[in-house]
Amino acid sequence: MMMVLVIAVSLAYTNTIDSSAEGAPEIVSFEGIYTYERMLLDAQALSTYYPDVVSYELRAQTALGHQILVLRLGNPSAPRQILVHASIHGREYYVTPLVMKMAEYYAANEKELLSTTCFTIVPMVNPDGVSIAQSGAIAASDANYQAFIGFIGHYSAWKSNANGVDINRNFPIGFGLAETRMPSNSYAFYEGIAPSSEVETTVLEQLLSENSFDCYLAYHMRGNLIYFYTPTCSPEMFAMSQLIAATVHNSTGYRIDVDLSDTHPNGSFADYAQIMCGVPGCTIECGTTLPPAGADQVAGFYSRNLYSWKNVASLFASEASN
Repeated sequence: MMMVLVIAVSLAYTNTIDSSAEGAPEIVSFEGIYTYERMLLDAQALSTYYPDVVSYELRAQTALGHQILVLRLGNPSAPRQILVHASIHGREYYVTPLVMKMAEYYAANEKELLSTTCFTIVPMVNPDGVSIAQSGAIAASDANYQAFIGFIGHYSAWKSNANGVDINRNFPIGFGLAETRMPSNSYAFYEGIAPSSEVETTVLEQLLSENSFDCYLAYHMRGNLIYFYTPTCSPEMFAMSQLIAATVHNSTGYRIDVDLSDTHPNGSFADYAQIMCGVPGCTIECGTTLPPAGADQVAGFYSRNLYSWKNVASLFASEASN
């Protein structure tokens, strides 16, 4: 159940970027290519060093044999619950170290917040797509998948999973209605043979069904923009998502973009979360350059985004105050 404070946080923070508490190790690094394997090692290190506030699990198994990491930051029984996910599109993998580094900062410095708020974080929704965007067809060890991925090509622009399905078109609400779509398996924009056909989609659906999230924050690239509007959502959902977007805007300076000419959902996560599950939130498009170029921008959008989680959490009153 959502319980919302009347007054939104409007203060824009700046950050001096010291992600660790005094004497704590620096675990997550922006140096080099941030792979699936690095993410797992960092999750293990974070849970070892901050066992009171960090835990994780691995869910399902993708076509290329990856398991999807779900990191929990904070008290799992906390009255405030926020879902964060990143890299639902393979080529947008700079946002994975962003949310991992933010998790490290909060684990080291925000223990009071984490006693009343739990962030359920999926740092790499689409590990197969990330691996393909980073390595091409050799990301697959199976010869059939190598041939399939090689035939499609467009590795650095790869948004889909290893089956050539765009996860952000595979959700049930508005499935098959996207204006930009491919007729068959592709590096981007193909919705799949049926709603929820992909394991990556069902992991997010399961998390939404298992938890009473107050809101979600979805990290994408690029444009330094914030989206919150889902066509056909209720006025109440629109207002709450707009408030969350405004709070992220005040934290980051990113521009809010609303296209009211959209008249129907298109099978996206946002459509599913807001319309089917009743969970408000926004999509945050970080940076100006897609990987593999522009790796130096990650530290910059880390600085801009760092306090947004805390500010969004402050919108939701704890049960203790009621």
